[in-house]
Amino acid sequence: MLKFVAGDSGEWMAFTPTRRADLPSSARPTRLAILRPDNDLLCLLDADYTKERSYSQPCRDWPEVKPHLAVVLAPSGQQGDEAGPEQPERIWGLGIVRPAHETDRDRKVIVTRARRIRSLVPFSGLWCSAGERDDSLARSLPESGPVTVGADVVLANLRRIAPDVEREVQRLLPLLDDGEGWSDRELRWRDERDALLLFAKIAGLAPNDFAPVHSWEKTVARGGFLSGFTGTAVQPTLDDIRGRVAERFSGVGETVVQTFASGRGRQNYDFEATSVTGQRVVDGGESSLDAYYYHVGTQTLIVLRYLSPGPNGLLSCATRHSLDDFLDRVRRLPRPIRGSADDYGLLDDPLFLRVHDHVPFTAALHRTSSGAIYPYGQIAAADSTAAEAGLSGPSVDALTRHLVPTDFARLVRDGWFGARDVPIEVALGWVEATVDTVGVALVVADFSSRPRGNGSGIGTRAQGIA
Repeated sequence: MLKFVAGDSGEWMAFTPTRRADLPSSARPTRLAILRPDNDLLCLLDADYTKERSYSQPCRDWPEVKPHLAVVLAPSGQQGDEAGPEQPERIWGLGIVRPAHETDRDRKVIVTRARRIRSLVPFSGLWCSAGERDDSLARSLPESGPVTVGADVVLANLRRIAPDVEREVQRLLPLLDDGEGWSDRELRWRDERDALLLFAKIAGLAPNDFAPVHSWEKTVARGGFLSGFTGTAVQPTLDDIRGRVAERFSGVGETVVQTFASGRGRQNYDFEATSVTGQRVVDGGESSLDAYYYHVGTQTLIVLRYLSPGPNGLLSCATRHSLDDFLDRVRRLPRPIRGSADDYGLLDDPLFLRVHDHVPFTAALHRTSSGAIYPYGQIAAADSTAAEAGLSGPSVDALTRHLVPTDFARLVRDGWFGARDVPIEVALGWVEATVDTVGVALVVADFSSRPRGNGSGIGTRAQGIA
């Protein structure tokens, strides 16, 4: 299936210590959080409980990023007609909350499925033990944010507090299941979305200038995240580059193409994204993702392979074998010409590995996901160390220095990272190896010729070629 749609539209490295992901556990207690939204957000939640709503709240310290059962409290002006100076604080309703990205001062959260409790339910009923007020439990409850102490007692009290509250808890608890929103396809959508946003930053889009991502529709998304964008059908110009990826891979499964270019005469960015999903994956097979950024003017290639560690923090044998298979295939392809000793490139190897924090897919998260990017050489060194220690695969804990996504984007944009002088046909040979080994490839071809970053790297190189 071949689908064409169209949409509208330096700093040096920063290394940070890697973090172990808080992985799922079947024995984990129910996750609870307390929210204190303002009246405007409560009105939106009350108007349509099926829609996702986002807002910033002061607590940044969430122990994990998975969904929490949200106890939504009513503001002081919403305590009821009989409210008085002695009126106890009450629970407005219940819902689901997912923490998103951190800001400088607070945390963005996504609230959904939040419905009003019609009866008057005092908040103080949550911190009783054996029928008596438990002051220590009351002090441990956060003003706003996750409940990290006494969550089981709080949940038990919540379920006993009123019949309609119990019904809401029964409705919402299944949505907290570890399997919710973690299908292979949805994780692949997450990775493809992450790569698209990361490469869009490299291509020149401002963080808030990517409107199509905000209007992404899950119902029309098939094999790839790109297929969730709607737009006017268009036939790309089939010149030397545009359309070449779709043309070459049109018979392998599902191929989706979308172009993104500056509007109103601005020439800030011009790139084409193509998602290629192999037939095995279209038929329901498991898969992973390799994402390709190719700058046409300088023939610069960057490849990101997306990996997830297992519950033990190790990269699995299957992951390692798949990577070895991929490398065996691309080693047979012509290698790019290495730069001179005084070239500006820090690394000429195009392959990097993107290791995510363990976060579910959500289209409401408009920024790139948290996690780390490692040069392939570091993974190879960790694999050798793991083999010597008798481990089944390299440990994420062994990867002590990595790039954060924002700085990786800057270094690629300024030309410090990437294999140069890679002909498009060689790059497509790498893409073919991806489809054969992991099943899905996202290819972003950047046609922008504008100067990059501080004038180094790609911009300087392009002027030299011209």
